[in-house]
Amino acid sequence: MGRKERAKERREKRFQEISLLRTIPYSDHQRVLCCTCMWIVNCKLEFWGIWFVRGLRWWSSETVAVVTGGNRGIGFEIARQLADHGLTVILTSRESSAGLEAANALKELGLSVDFHQLDVLDSLSIKKLAEWIEQTYGGIDVLVNNAGVNYNLGADNSVEHAHNVVATNYYGTKNVSQALIPLMRPSAVGARIVNVSSRLGRLNGRRNRLEDKDLREKLAKLETLSEELIDRMVSTFLQQVEQGTYTSGGWPQMFTDYSVSKLAVNAFTRLVAKMLSDQPDGQRIYINCYCPGWVKTAMTGWAGNISAEDGADTGVWLALLQDHTLTGKFFAERREKKNINKMASLRRALVNVHRILCSTTTPNHISVTSPLRSQYGLLSRYSTLSNNVNENPSLGNDLSNEESKRRLCNRLLYRSRQRGFLELDLVLGKWVEEHIYSMDENGVKALVDVLDLVKK
Repeated sequence: MGRKERAKERREKRFQEISLLRTIPYSDHQRVLCCTCMWIVNCKLEFWGIWFVRGLRWWSSETVAVVTGGNRGIGFEIARQLADHGLTVILTSRESSAGLEAANALKELGLSVDFHQLDVLDSLSIKKLAEWIEQTYGGIDVLVNNAGVNYNLGADNSVEHAHNVVATNYYGTKNVSQALIPLMRPSAVGARIVNVSSRLGRLNGRRNRLEDKDLREKLAKLETLSEELIDRMVSTFLQQVEQGTYTSGGWPQMFTDYSVSKLAVNAFTRLVAKMLSDQPDGQRIYINCYCPGWVKTAMTGWAGNISAEDGADTGVWLALLQDHTLTGKFFAERREKKNINKMASLRRALVNVHRILCSTTTPNHISVTSPLRSQYGLLSRYSTLSNNVNENPSLGNDLSNEESKRRLCNRLLYRSRQRGFLELDLVLGKWVEEHIYSMDENGVKALVDVLDLVKK
């Protein structure tokens, strides 16, 4: 089975797990949690890594949620599901006719839905929405920033398109949030903001990441993260687009304008979480972002692999979580997705393997491979290391000098570039996995040195 087939199998299994949870009303999760776990165990579905919803229903028809871009696709489905759970939903759309049609369709289902026009690119439109909400409802409890523009497929690859994508996805999300946060009502469970984002905006994506290490580290650390830093990154990108130099600027390689805009959204989410972290109990606001996946909507040309209903699920789940102490996180398929630097993770795992080999007289298979399993996720297919590691030939014999290490470094770099993406993490990890049988302390130390060369 190839890598794509395994990924598809994991994705299908994950949606089966989520579908099971969705059959349980949110307000009943506390009561049936234990038997749900037993059902899963009996059916041999692995449920690790899932955040369960606990407690009773905290919302009512008085709970007000705003969903931007709610006239179609994921936004419409989020609005429908929230209203179906009993919330009052304010659906917004740039085009009044499309928004009214969507709102009326939901009202015909007996759902509590209101409509107001909103163009996230227009500051006056945002101001009018905020004033109307304050006059009509007094405030809101949930904000879902869904309005956005998709990546282009080359047909409209232009400076104008890049500006539109960044302005809508990032500045639109930021400006709407800043206008509506003052209207978020205090409550015991806290108000919630959910930003619809994308895996393409992850800092350390395996295939599609920001190559400027210094900028990446500043965006990753809360101490250095700031609105000025995010705005400066976006402005630099747009300037390079105008100059025609962005392709050599170290930006994400796939759907660059879209990826940069979502990278900014993810960073902004963490920044707002940091800024709101000192709010007292009863006035807390929790903000998270999530990737809906590749959804079958007009935005993707109906070419996605999951339905709008499934794509909306994690957004609704984040909006309704009872024990919502999570904030500033990135989710997909109801799981937190961390910005993990896999090369750094592999290096740590190898250092721990080296420590074990040096400190244990007779290292066994389990003690040596444990760090590689737990810290990097290796050994899913290979288990060729013998019970007595010392019986194996030393990889260090083949990497006994700096020249041999550099040759391996160049070979790994060449393999990764052949794939069309910068996949050093994947290539190096696979190489380590295939050569696990020759792991003694000299070989592991040599691999750490090679990894340092690769990073340079």
